[in-house]
Amino acid sequence: MDNELLLSKLDKFNVSFLNEKKTLNSSKNTITTYIYVLESFYEFIVESNSVNCLEDITKEVILAFLNKEPKASTNTRILRLAVLKSYFKYIDEQENLNGVFELRFKKLTIKQEHKEVDALTEDEQQRLLALFSKKSNSFNKNRDALLIKILLFSGVRASECLDIKLEEISLIENNTVYKIRINGKGSKQRFVYIARDAIEHELNFIRGHTQDYIAITNKHKRMSRVGLYNVISNKMKKALINKSGVHILRHTMARNLVAKNINLKTISDLLGHSDIVLTARTYAKSNEANKIQAILT
Repeated sequence: MDNELLLSKLDKFNVSFLNEKKTLNSSKNTITTYIYVLESFYEFIVESNSVNCLEDITKEVILAFLNKEPKASTNTRILRLAVLKSYFKYIDEQENLNGVFELRFKKLTIKQEHKEVDALTEDEQQRLLALFSKKSNSFNKNRDALLIKILLFSGVRASECLDIKLEEISLIENNTVYKIRINGKGSKQRFVYIARDAIEHELNFIRGHTQDYIAITNKHKRMSRVGLYNVISNKMKKALINKSGVHILRHTMARNLVAKNINLKTISDLLGHSDIVLTARTYAKSNEANKIQAILT
């Protein structure tokens, strides 16, 4: 095989690159993504007849790899390109190439598809919360209510919600607000806040059944991501909401804050976004009602 030497090099780079990411505390999901993309790229090089050394890896080669799955979404291709750019920047450093690959791929971009994110309407939010309007002694009902309220009122990600421990929830502001420590992407910590009266009953109930994670099954085991998804989906159906997914609650919280004209930097910090531009691009969109109100004001 003409590219055997290249494949041997890529093998070593893959291992050392992933080890570096693990050392830097990249999340499990991030590591899984890196592994998948790098393995796919490696197989692509194996099957290639024209790539026999590092110098042969051009923009055209990267584009051919990104286009080898015609049905892959734009977001998937953007993610794969980001992984490869990071990977080849690493190779630049390891091989002392003076940024050859970084410069070669610098202008290689894929235009982002900007789709309106789905969120719950005010009526749908009220219907969902109405399921928990009466206090209950049911473990499942209190746990489900606590998880849904934390997701809806704080905007945390599903993985972040599953990682919340009771010890990370404390009262502040004269005991009127719960402050929750969140272990976000890349092990970055931040805090989110929820009014005490919004979750106090459910939180106290769960405290009587566990001293560890808030997301547990009725057999006192940690809830999985699938388990959380099922909880949300079942409650959505019960509230006659024809929408699904855990992330929709995060989008709803962000939309609610935008509607209240909360500073975008504050929203970005609460969501744990690394860049305020992402917050603005995703949520700061005016609707027809906003435009009409702007003219009449």
